[in-house]
Amino acid sequence: MSQPYKESKIQLREQIHRWPTSQARSWTEAFLSSAQKDRNIMAVVAVGSAVRPSVRSFDLDLVVICRDPSKIKVKPPIEIDLRAYAARRVDELIRGGNDLLGWTVKFGHVLFQRERFWDTVLKTWLERLPLPSVDVACQRADDSYRRLTNVFELGDDDAAYEQALSYVTHLARAKLLEKRVYPASRPEIPRQLRAVGCVRIAEWLERLIDRTTVHSEEIAKLLKNRNLRGGCTRRQAKKLNGGST
Repeated sequence: MSQPYKESKIQLREQIHRWPTSQARSWTEAFLSSAQKDRNIMAVVAVGSAVRPSVRSFDLDLVVICRDPSKIKVKPPIEIDLRAYAARRVDELIRGGNDLLGWTVKFGHVLFQRERFWDTVLKTWLERLPLPSVDVACQRADDSYRRLTNVFELGDDDAAYEQALSYVTHLARAKLLEKRVYPASRPEIPRQLRAVGCVRIAEWLERLIDRTTVHSEEIAKLLKNRNLRGGCTRRQAKKLNGGST
């Protein structure tokens, strides 16, 4: 085994606290080994609850910064979400409030970098990172609510649960952003919500994460709870009315 590959495996043990599957780990190890030989790849950074200490869940996203994203042809296993960004656009996207790149700066763990690329990004942005857009979070919550309504009416309980989790997560992120709090990984958000006084949303999100809210009766209660989404609804209405309600 080559020395760089040994170092990459040590880096993985230090940075990834939990793996979704053994397949995800094997694939990531092989990808990092190939990245060291691929001059197109400038950095690979892991984000998600898998890299956060003392949280439940195993979400793992890999953010790949490269000279030409179109040359990234790999297909990770379904439990890994890989997003590729052009190196030349990273600063522009972070400045514009790109959610995933912002979270990667704030909470990511670098697994590989060339020419200290990611170190330079952190030095530039870590202390002045823009918050993601509250309006975008609200729009995503409204979109998830509509999809939840549709799949609930179709009687698809599994799809309804997934959309309910998405809906409440986006609501939670919107509320935190309104309070000028940068949302952490999903399992950490209930604690952040309680710290700013948003207990009801925290309770709903915890129940969905723990899968105690999966039955149709509970999803129906969530759909009827208009007060939960009131802030986002008013914000969207104000936006549609040109800034006045």
